[in-house]
Amino acid sequence: MGEAVRFISLGGDCQPGFHSRRIMSYQDIPFVFDWLATPIDAVGQLIRKNFSDFFKTENLVWKQHADFWSVEDRQYGIVSNHHFKLGAPDPIEEVQQLFQVFARRFMDRLRGDGDVIFLRRWIEEDGDKRETAARALHETIMEFRPGCVFLYLQPHDAGAPVIDGTFMRAFNPGADISASWSGYSAIYERNFSRALTLLSRTKTAGDHGRLTAAEGRSEQRV
Repeated sequence: MGEAVRFISLGGDCQPGFHSRRIMSYQDIPFVFDWLATPIDAVGQLIRKNFSDFFKTENLVWKQHADFWSVEDRQYGIVSNHHFKLGAPDPIEEVQQLFQVFARRFMDRLRGDGDVIFLRRWIEEDGDKRETAARALHETIMEFRPGCVFLYLQPHDAGAPVIDGTFMRAFNPGADISASWSGYSAIYERNFSRALTLLSRTKTAGDHGRLTAAEGRSEQRV
């Protein structure tokens, strides 16, 4: 797949960002949610605040692991597991500046031009909010990008994808991390292909992607 369309992670965990870069061969710097564990409510809050109070020093809680430090922004419940190595962690100020670069890049793309598909993966911290919270986040994103395609990946319904306008709910297996990074690659590729098909139909429709029920059912068979 080429980069005519940009897939942008809205978090959950690191898998959406990881598979976006793998499948689409992205080589540039990440967006802000690519390498963070992020409760779904926090994503919309940060977007609405333009990340103004994200990762403030007074809100950080550090935890030591075998070979790295994890850091939680306790105001939002967001955890970084990839930015601080044990023994020689980067200075916090440098990482904070880096996150601001990632956040500005995200907001610039959210407000900008070009084809974008946003994707979010359910995590256990989301609890039973599930699709309701995902649809609310889609509405927040559409305040900046009307008619954008939103791919919601969840482990609760293994049936065919469900499409409502530009919102797509698709199956993605649960929290077996050892399998998630490699064994689920084909599932991610299939769901990315479905999302690209929905985006194409959205653009063809010319009305911000409000597909008919018949078109939605057809999409489920893609």
